[in-house]
Amino acid sequence: MKTTILAITAVLALCMAAGAQTQNPQTAGGAAQSIQPRNIVDLPTAGLPVRGGIYVESDIYSHGGVLVSLGVGFARYFSFGISYGGLGVIGSGDPDMNPEPGVHLKARLIDESFALPAVAIGFDSQGRGAFLDEEDRYLVKSRGIYAVASKNWDLLGALSLHGGISYSLEKEDDSDPTLFLGAIKSFSGFLDITAEYDFALNDNEGDEFFAENRGFLNASVVWHVNETFSIGLEVRDIITEDKVDVEDLRKWNRGLSIEYRGIL
Repeated sequence: MKTTILAITAVLALCMAAGAQTQNPQTAGGAAQSIQPRNIVDLPTAGLPVRGGIYVESDIYSHGGVLVSLGVGFARYFSFGISYGGLGVIGSGDPDMNPEPGVHLKARLIDESFALPAVAIGFDSQGRGAFLDEEDRYLVKSRGIYAVASKNWDLLGALSLHGGISYSLEKEDDSDPTLFLGAIKSFSGFLDITAEYDFALNDNEGDEFFAENRGFLNASVVWHVNETFSIGLEVRDIITEDKVDVEDLRKWNRGLSIEYRGIL
């Protein structure tokens, strides 16, 4: 109930912020300038789908995990999405589904200009990896409430840098805000190489197998088949040490993402 109230409050605030804008939206990185990537790998950018634009994305990750996300650009400066998934969806045995769907909200506050980055605020209740019932959290905490800035340069193809701050509602073990940053480098108009780092400042006071003061480093290679379809090969938790927890949940792992984008 508390999460639902916060989500509704966030929707109202983001709608008001989105409705107050009058400028034209700008890109926020990506191989094709008409494509605004919503995320680097898992971390958000200031990018939004166009008004009336939809996206459907499927992430396939370790332990047979699958996470399906879909969303829509309701206005020029506001998008809404939901996601749902779990572990063991692929493979044998019963799947271990997430306890509830994730909610994704984002509003553009400032458009990118020659001197200034694009700035967006958002809310994302979808964590990553296994949901840990005893700790009442995901292995990688959800962003929660966040603000992010994105800036593009033309450097042998598009280069975009992204950075932000977030406050997760999964805070029983550590209630600090955290910082994140990332980059997207595009080549030949159809290929992106991305990297991101979550400092995990909100996850350095808990059990041994969580952040352990190392944070989360992820990377991906994304092939934009065309402006509606892309495939990404992802590597997560690159800097995890050889020592893993008894549940064997946190270690270097590979994933696959498939995304479709269209217009209503």
